[in-house]
Amino acid sequence: MKRPLVIGLLVLALLFVLAGIGAVVFFAVRGADFAFFEVPLVSATAEENKTLKIDVAKPVTLKVSDDAGDVSIAGGDVKAVEVRIVKTAYAASESRAEETLQDIQYEIKQNGNSLTLIYRLSGRQTREVNTVDFIVTVPTETVVEIDNGFGVVDVADINGSVDISSDFGDATVKNIEGALTLENSSGEIQVSNVDAGTEDVKVTADFGRITLEKVNGKDVTINSNSGTISLNNIRASGDLFSKSDFGDTTFESGSAASITFETASGKVSITKVNIHGALTITNDFGEIELSQAMAESYNLDSNSGGINVNGAKNNIKAYTDFGSIAIENAQNATLDLKSNSGGIEFSGTLGEGPHTVQSDFGGITLAIPADSKLNVNLSTDFGSISSDIPITVTLDGDTEKNQQEGTMNGGGGLLTVTTNNGPISITAIK
Repeated sequence: MKRPLVIGLLVLALLFVLAGIGAVVFFAVRGADFAFFEVPLVSATAEENKTLKIDVAKPVTLKVSDDAGDVSIAGGDVKAVEVRIVKTAYAASESRAEETLQDIQYEIKQNGNSLTLIYRLSGRQTREVNTVDFIVTVPTETVVEIDNGFGVVDVADINGSVDISSDFGDATVKNIEGALTLENSSGEIQVSNVDAGTEDVKVTADFGRITLEKVNGKDVTINSNSGTISLNNIRASGDLFSKSDFGDTTFESGSAASITFETASGKVSITKVNIHGALTITNDFGEIELSQAMAESYNLDSNSGGINVNGAKNNIKAYTDFGSIAIENAQNATLDLKSNSGGIEFSGTLGEGPHTVQSDFGGITLAIPADSKLNVNLSTDFGSISSDIPITVTLDGDTEKNQQEGTMNGGGGLLTVTTNNGPISITAIK
């Protein structure tokens, strides 16, 4: 009686094994276009060309909706819209690829000077997605709107607004006169030579580097979840706003009415920039570095990272939890400086005040003109106080000189300097 039972169990086990093999083969076939065990795919390609007549006396509106494929739009001195279509199919064999190629369909719709190009994916998708590339030449006076799923997007030489939404693929925009809106989920973004005039420029990327060069507009907005932001020669008559979760942010040469930079992790660097109003930088993890960034006021905040400023004026507020603060070549500055853990150094001329400089753990060094007229309140819990500029003392601390109140050169604006642990040093500059 045991032998038939054993045989039955073996047969049952064999059936399970065969069923498992059958499932593996089924899903391999279904997921790979009947290409067993990852057989390499081959492609087949076909090209078509269309000429679309338009009224050259009126601007053109071009919309492209492409689920998979590259989109290239270029403006030129043309009297018609020229469209080159490249279809590519993938399969396990050449014959199968050629057969699939015949099934790829796209649409071209025209209503006067309004044109729409459409490619939609249909049916079951294999290891490789069949694609349709649109390469379009339009008159320079054209409004462009692109919605792309997978593929590279390239737009150039357009006098008109450009609106791009792309899921996966690099995007390049250059030589545009008009508003620009560009959103990309994953891929590098490069924007150059864009003049939006009184219109706005907005660029957003989930994952990928963003580079803007020679861009003019009203409000300029840049958002990146993960990737570096590089700005060069940007001029915003309104506000310049940049936000990055992960990645360095650099801005060299330009101007704006106001600037606000926010980053969760990465260095923020601004060089040779004129700001008519406020410069605000918030950085969770990373340094803040300014060189010749001239603003009406500064609000610099870093949770973890040093703050370095070379060349500044007016109201300077700089806070860091972990890191040092160094400000040099300042002009007529009103100071509000605080480091929870790190030293503070300042050199330059001071405004009317009041001024507050505070460090929980770290020394404080101030280099100011010898003729500075100030009321001073200097105190340190653990450290010494020294000054090259004579202080007429009204309140003196203990024998270790850990607190001094008095006046410099007859007195003036109030300078309060406090450190819990570290020396305070004031040096004179001519």
